[in-house]
Amino acid sequence: MFAALHILTPSPFAKAVTWIALIIALSAIAPVQAQEDALPKERSFFTKQGPWGKLQCYYFYLEAPENVVSRAPTPDTQTRWRIPEEALSEFEALISNTELTNDVVSPLFNPRGVIRRNGIANLFPSGALIEALSEPERQRIYAKLASYPHNEFYEFPIFFLGGDVEEWAQGSGLRPELVTTIRQLSYHRGETLAFSDIPFLLSLAKTNSEAQFIKKKLTRTRTLIARLELNPQSNIQEMLDYWSTGLNLRRKELEPLFQATAAMSGMEHLDLLHVLPALPRKLLYTFPGDDFTTHIRFPDCHWTTLNFFNFTAQDYYLDSHLASSAVLENFQQVEAPYRFGDVLMFINPQGNAFHSCIYLADDLVYTKNGANPLVPWTLLELPDLQKMYNLDLGQGFIQGYRHKQGRLVDP
Repeated sequence: MFAALHILTPSPFAKAVTWIALIIALSAIAPVQAQEDALPKERSFFTKQGPWGKLQCYYFYLEAPENVVSRAPTPDTQTRWRIPEEALSEFEALISNTELTNDVVSPLFNPRGVIRRNGIANLFPSGALIEALSEPERQRIYAKLASYPHNEFYEFPIFFLGGDVEEWAQGSGLRPELVTTIRQLSYHRGETLAFSDIPFLLSLAKTNSEAQFIKKKLTRTRTLIARLELNPQSNIQEMLDYWSTGLNLRRKELEPLFQATAAMSGMEHLDLLHVLPALPRKLLYTFPGDDFTTHIRFPDCHWTTLNFFNFTAQDYYLDSHLASSAVLENFQQVEAPYRFGDVLMFINPQGNAFHSCIYLADDLVYTKNGANPLVPWTLLELPDLQKMYNLDLGQGFIQGYRHKQGRLVDP
């Protein structure tokens, strides 16, 4: 089935903050603004025990740096729905099949207010219409908008992976009224709570400064810190075999570090960052910097995945054709259970790879969600990533690949 695997060039993923798709040059790889408490044990969770050992994990949120956000255009505060003209009657019927009153709906389809251009009918719903939608109506309408091209806020909404808006907004500094609005306009996409009404939210800003503040807060991304448990009872040799992929990659570097951590009384943990190869160790929790602005496009998931074991990034993986060729020539298909460094390809029903990530251990993966320069390199739980890419809705599946030699290019 995969003899002709085709890797799709991903659209910038979190276009829910769609202004970022327009950025050409952004800041250097900057220290992220991590909101992180003093790691109390009661706020952590543990992975299953395995050949990797055991990992203690903590969630926290990253925000794009101020200098990056300030250079990004601010979206229009007028909501726009882009409907292919041939689908306009179908969409009008969908809107009619709601509890919305006629005085709210009729302006939406008034010919004087509809802009038709290049086969697209641009509709401009009022704030009253947006607020009047029930959650089931919002789910249906926004799912339909997501299926049409050029409706990025709906195709790529903001996800609240923690399950509620308050958890996402905690410590953000957003006005309570704005948090309430976000909660009221949120809807479920599959099992995940989502939010798409960014223009309407920006229209509620009292000043230009607050609009810029809201824009920054909408870049909040949940990721996690993972710490490897190491103590005198740890099976260090088994763990070394796992984290060196069974091919002794970096084993000479890792062994003294593992042994010293295990022997140090009161330490007991090693941040997983120290276990990763050089390039992901450099990129994790950062945003693409100025050195990427000279490329055709910013790094995406496939560039990130195929460069995982490379000491120096190979930028030809920005070309989807060459990335596809690299997978077919250098990787072999594998099934679960996966091991450290395996590539997980998200395959759509047509057999094309539309996302990829690196398997680390248990359900933890290393990923960058699209070529969007306001999306950082992060650690995520695989079930969360599956929800973000609609795999929980049956819109694809995962195929594992393992490199035949353990790395693509020697340093």
